[in-house]
Amino acid sequence: MDRKLTGALLFAVIGLFIITIKPFTGSGLDVIGHEVLGTVLIALGLWVFKPRNVPLLAGSSVVIFGSLAFFSMHSTYAGAEAIGIVANGFVSSSVWTLIPALYFGFVLQKTGLGKRLAYMVLKAFKPSWTTMAFSWLLIGVILSVLTPSITVRVAIVVPIAISIVEACKLEYRSKGSAFVTLLAWGMCLMPGAGWLTGSLSGPIIVGLLPADMKVFATNAEWIRILGPPWMTVTIVFVVLSLVFMKPARPIGIDIGIFRDGYQNLGPVTRSEQIALLTLLGCFILFFTESIHGIPTPATAMCALFVFIITGIIEPPELNTGINWDVVLFFGVAVGLSQIFRSANVTSWIEPALTPFIMSLAPSPFVFMPVITIGLMLIRFIDVPWGYTTAALTAGLTSVLYHCFGYHPLVVCMAFLTATNFFFLSYQQPWILMADDIIRRRGWASGHLSLFGCLYIVSVLISLSVSIPYWKAIGVLV
Repeated sequence: MDRKLTGALLFAVIGLFIITIKPFTGSGLDVIGHEVLGTVLIALGLWVFKPRNVPLLAGSSVVIFGSLAFFSMHSTYAGAEAIGIVANGFVSSSVWTLIPALYFGFVLQKTGLGKRLAYMVLKAFKPSWTTMAFSWLLIGVILSVLTPSITVRVAIVVPIAISIVEACKLEYRSKGSAFVTLLAWGMCLMPGAGWLTGSLSGPIIVGLLPADMKVFATNAEWIRILGPPWMTVTIVFVVLSLVFMKPARPIGIDIGIFRDGYQNLGPVTRSEQIALLTLLGCFILFFTESIHGIPTPATAMCALFVFIITGIIEPPELNTGINWDVVLFFGVAVGLSQIFRSANVTSWIEPALTPFIMSLAPSPFVFMPVITIGLMLIRFIDVPWGYTTAALTAGLTSVLYHCFGYHPLVVCMAFLTATNFFFLSYQQPWILMADDIIRRRGWASGHLSLFGCLYIVSVLISLSVSIPYWKAIGVLV
């Protein structure tokens, strides 16, 4: 039998067992809790294994159908209340930030602005392995400012990376080829975690936080608390990549290659100018929200309006410009924390975790690395970016804040680290995407695992310097 189908069926059998047998009744999980937990496990199997390449919507539909059906069977949650619980993620500010932001990525690709910015950076430095590595970093930061879509950033950067591999006459899937392509890919992933709208994970994780913790997750607070730690992760990762993966021989290409690549794009178009000004204005408004009071979703929707009214996004492209399968998945993912709370799954699992968490919490130098590594390990099972685990445990941010003085965004560092974690290819859809774009010519599986280890080391180094920083700015007691 097909391995993917077998895995999905295994999750389905476990889920149905929990729904029908209700094995955790003795430990305090009630009927609706069993039913919701089993439903999510069935969906998780579809998200993880994608049997016969079913879209994310297959698992999302299971969550919506199953949760709505089971909530409605219980008179306490009947009717509109059940719909409000199950569909709560779709009315959150996170999703309404996400939708226009995904169109930003489409605009970067359609206008050619993203590729132009990448070549502008590459042609600004004399070619060497070191300048190329830090060029990828700068490109990653710039593109993260303009769009949260890692998919778009990968689509822009990775084809340029493989063309550099070919220009340098590096053997495909060699150490040198892996250095160029995986480092370029990593810079699409990491820098944007340092601000709320720099990756899709930002709005999603904010959406998973308890209501009393969401008020702490503003754009300004995010960049103040998480900006320096994530920039540290990114820079350390680049340095370690240079130490362990840099090719021994000189780069062997001339700056003219990048200048020619830029020239081939032609003159800057009106669409590129509008896109750049709009996206930069949007970014500025995001981080001055406390001054002008315009919420992030309103700013993002205004930018989308500009793109539509100027013709940069044409009416047919509203259907094709973004991946609606991903949007629907994120809407369901954001709603999981409320679904779990309403079904009392969170109140059932938290007492099991709380003693362990409380035993570590007095020492941030122990607590942060342990929960970070723990969440990374869970990613071997909770494949869809670890959002299921985040939904189950996000409620603990309130306890950690009130009892130990951990700002919720400090704890979010662990969630973000797990979201970006990679060691094997199935843990990151963007690895699979990039590998497909370059037709599996960039790296071998061993190179990916080595870069995954470098990422773990980078995170641990960042945590060791970030904890004193967090204490100094008063977000960690």
